[in-house]
Amino acid sequence: MSEMITPELVDLGLSADSKEEAARALAERMVTLGRVTDLDGFLADVAAREAQMPTGLEGGIGIPHCRSAHVSAPTLAFGRSAAGVDFGAPDGPADLIFLIAAPSGADDAHLSILSSLARRLMRPDFVEALRSATTPAEAAALVAGEPTTGANAAAPAFEAKESGAKESEAKESRGEAPDGPGRSPVPDRGEAGESPTGRHPFRIVAVTSCPTGIAHTYMAAESLQRAAAEAGIDIQIETQGSAGFTKLTPEAIAAADAVIFAHDVPVRDRARFAGKPTVDAGVKAGINRPAELLREARDKADRGEAGDYAPLLTRFGENVSGRRGPDQPANR
Repeated sequence: MSEMITPELVDLGLSADSKEEAARALAERMVTLGRVTDLDGFLADVAAREAQMPTGLEGGIGIPHCRSAHVSAPTLAFGRSAAGVDFGAPDGPADLIFLIAAPSGADDAHLSILSSLARRLMRPDFVEALRSATTPAEAAALVAGEPTTGANAAAPAFEAKESGAKESEAKESRGEAPDGPGRSPVPDRGEAGESPTGRHPFRIVAVTSCPTGIAHTYMAAESLQRAAAEAGIDIQIETQGSAGFTKLTPEAIAAADAVIFAHDVPVRDRARFAGKPTVDAGVKAGINRPAELLREARDKADRGEAGDYAPLLTRFGENVSGRRGPDQPANR
């Protein structure tokens, strides 16, 4: 990650009245370093991605991102705004803004590293450390997951904050499944985390995906994993992102009590999950309302609901095979 962000790509006093101004200010730093070859062309790609779905997240975070032919190397710029910038989050403006630029042909390893940042943004300690950083060098080191100096010196590597997190991210960067696709460790929570039969912990399989597959896909996975661990639920997640994905095994799907789809593009090979109690929601619901989705999945399983594909197919205008029917509109 250190080659993607340097102190020159950090602005701790970002002054911008709009998301367009914020993106331009951070992109200009990328141009100066030769990471972006055409400022206006790149900003047009950022705006096109933003038009698909706002990139503001609850908690004061904006994460505009895109893949673009005008990017010469995977790059991340970070800005901190005292006044805040509106990126469309329901709880108000963002004070922490990350601009992620990926080349059109970016390799999977680089995109996997970017996905690890998205996961860390779900960690309150990481976010608070960014808010208290006093120098661009300190902020860049935090984002890169490197040892820091100053107020945050005691917390150098946020990937290692949770047991196994650092190794899981390393596996993901190599294209390997981290303890099974998105596997969440399950604490012993007794009855609250049991399956409807009481014979094993309640089991969920999930798929997360977003239009670009760089940020929200992985943030939703992280959020669901954390909520599942809190609830004593065994969850395995397939992240269908730009870095490629490792499919959930047929055995994991067969053993699951319920399914969660947190997505804004069609789920690949969705017929694998037919017949399971299914919760279908947008990717931001996975980020902002994971506990609610888990409860809904549990309720459907408790009621013995079988998967009903009609709502899912209506949402994306597809049949079970993933092909459009004769009277169905093209995918969004």
